[in-house]
Amino acid sequence: MFAAPLAWVRFAEAPAFMPFCRGCGARLPDLAARAIGCPHCGAELVRADGTRATASRLTPWLRAAAGTLVPGAGQALNGQPLRGVAVLLTCWLIVPWVWGIADAWRTAHAQALHPATTESKTC
Repeated sequence: MFAAPLAWVRFAEAPAFMPFCRGCGARLPDLAARAIGCPHCGAELVRADGTRATASRLTPWLRAAAGTLVPGAGQALNGQPLRGVAVLLTCWLIVPWVWGIADAWRTAHAQALHPATTESKTC
């Protein structure tokens, strides 16, 4: 009734992944984890999770922590000062404060993924 264990099935081996530079198109050798630029043209590298190599993975969490301590601080650090002032002035309602924390994290995360498409907007 039940199929035998999949020990007899042979899976095709996946071809080795050869990363390449988005700037010059050159194939890249295995680079150190701390590498941030192409050794050929100097273009910024992108990590496997899609974030820029120069962007810290902690930035969204630090911006959310700043917004937790001082309402609107996360937005101000993200380059959105008017949105930060709006959160600061309405934080006594609690809901805008919680929204501000989530928004600070979301915006910082989006900036790490797509820096060119998330220009700093004021409101």
